[in-house]
Amino acid sequence: MTEETQEVDTGAALRENLFAGDLLQLPPPEEGTAEFLPEWFTGPLPALVYPPLAERDIQQGDSINLEITPYHLYYGALRELAETADAERGEVLRRLVLEWNPQAAMEVCELGRHHIEADVETSLLHYELAQELDEELYEAVQDAGMCEYALASTEGEEREERLDNAEELFRRAMELRPDAGLSWWSLARLRAERGAPEEAEGLLRQFLSDHPDGDQREVVEEALQNGLAAPDQPSPEQLTFLQAQQLAFSDTPGEAVELLQPLAESYPDSAEIWFILGVAHRRAGNPEEAERCLRRAARLSAGEPFIWYELARAYEEMQQWRAAESAIRKALEIEPENAGYLCLLGRSLLALGDRYGAEEVIHQAQDLVPDDPEIQEAVASLERA
Repeated sequence: MTEETQEVDTGAALRENLFAGDLLQLPPPEEGTAEFLPEWFTGPLPALVYPPLAERDIQQGDSINLEITPYHLYYGALRELAETADAERGEVLRRLVLEWNPQAAMEVCELGRHHIEADVETSLLHYELAQELDEELYEAVQDAGMCEYALASTEGEEREERLDNAEELFRRAMELRPDAGLSWWSLARLRAERGAPEEAEGLLRQFLSDHPDGDQREVVEEALQNGLAAPDQPSPEQLTFLQAQQLAFSDTPGEAVELLQPLAESYPDSAEIWFILGVAHRRAGNPEEAERCLRRAARLSAGEPFIWYELARAYEEMQQWRAAESAIRKALEIEPENAGYLCLLGRSLLALGDRYGAEEVIHQAQDLVPDDPEIQEAVASLERA
């Protein structure tokens, strides 16, 4: 095995076991012997080692060569940052980690998502560490709130404390990203469970009113239609799905695809999973895969208009205009006065050469929502046709 391969393997093992290895404190190196350390860093070096020493065949009096690499020090600094109560030391470690890796906060957040199905509490530790590195990282705050909410079902006496923590995190997430419907929905669900259903409904309606172009509107609209009642806390699989919903409408929909593929195989009859998987594929630039998933969702739940709308969007991106027209008409059979659906029908008709039909439905959409940018663009397309 080459030295480079060995270091990569070491890094992968430490990354996977950030909260399972042993944290050691090593004496500071002699001046000029550690080129990877910035000059301003002083004090003991944190080093993470894995497997833990207790799991190695070490007898009393044995000497061992731990073969410390920069990976051990980087992940050691992350681990100590997560555990230290010393504010001054914590700030030094934070600065060190970010100097080595400016994207550390997001990478730690991704590690949390990796662990979510097996251990929610370990995921929460990662999200808390990500917040130590970047207190304004929306993903870490929102995901930590969902972990606290999930753990509230198993914490016994700590249930109310967990719910308080989740509520605080969801409110903070809404401050960081006001147009993220998942955070409004998360808080609304929690408030409904805590005996404030009117407040919960008010939150959902406020989001739809204040953020007409907000993300995850489908989640909020469905909650208003079907209610927020949820007798049980989310299981790890449910938590994975909630995170996938968030990612599907984010800038990284491909991550949602990776989370949802195993769920779709485990729950082949879940229209909700196939719908979000289809959305993620479409937003990731895979309209053919999106069509496959959304057609399956439509077969499982033909009465949901947003499934037909997303299917029509996939056909639109493939320029299959007759199929797009057919799909969006099914959505309009259920919601005939939805301006977005009418606008998409108008674009389809215009592409098919039916200018009169397109003009009729686009102007109908304009009457419903005159200031919508998408509709204004459709009107401009009519004028150019």
